[in-house]
Amino acid sequence: MLKLQDVQAFYGKSHVLHGVSLDVEDGQVVGLLGRNGVGKSTTLKAIMGLVAVQSGSITFAGHDLHRQRPYRIPRLGIGYVPEDRRIFPQLTVLDNLRTGFDRRGAAARTEQLLEQAYGSFPRLKERQRQLAGTLSGGEQQMLAIARAMMLDPQIILLDEPTEGLMPRLVGQIREIIDVLRQASVSILLVEQNVPMTLAVSDRVYLMERGAIRHEAPASELSVDDDVIHKYLGV
Repeated sequence: MLKLQDVQAFYGKSHVLHGVSLDVEDGQVVGLLGRNGVGKSTTLKAIMGLVAVQSGSITFAGHDLHRQRPYRIPRLGIGYVPEDRRIFPQLTVLDNLRTGFDRRGAAARTEQLLEQAYGSFPRLKERQRQLAGTLSGGEQQMLAIARAMMLDPQIILLDEPTEGLMPRLVGQIREIIDVLRQASVSILLVEQNVPMTLAVSDRVYLMERGAIRHEAPASELSVDDDVIHKYLGV
């Protein structure tokens, strides 16, 4: 489904991705782990066309993403939840959820997807008329994930979805990942929460200094303390 092959990317003159290659298959949850600053978030931004790729290829469901304008990439079926959420604080919860989906003739589908999102995050339904900027951090994270779900995507890129959340909400994010998996939505998950990532993922890539250094099934990594310590220091 999603394939990166030898992706090289820069911020200005700074070389940040050094030949990144990874795959996410249909219905898989794939974790991308590594210390801070190794290029995990940059990898997601490269997929979404938000970072210029100098060489290599990124393909999704037969589409060459390198040749797509960033605003077209979500329309191909890729949802993206950035680390800083990027909700619209001056819009209501409902208007945030409708962003990008209000198209002519799509009203019935919009309502169906809204009910699915509210089913996953009942608190958002309670606060649908509230300005998004007044929500708590956990509620804003719920909104960011629900907004991505509104695209009815084939895959969702999640960047640090549990950062700063209380343990109870971390558990809820894990439940949502399980729900998405059951709905055959693939996930590429960037996280600092190693135990959760290993618990929900099928496969895991370990990243260091802008490159993939190790790949293994999550079940194998969960019992390989030496590899975890080498690349993550935990």
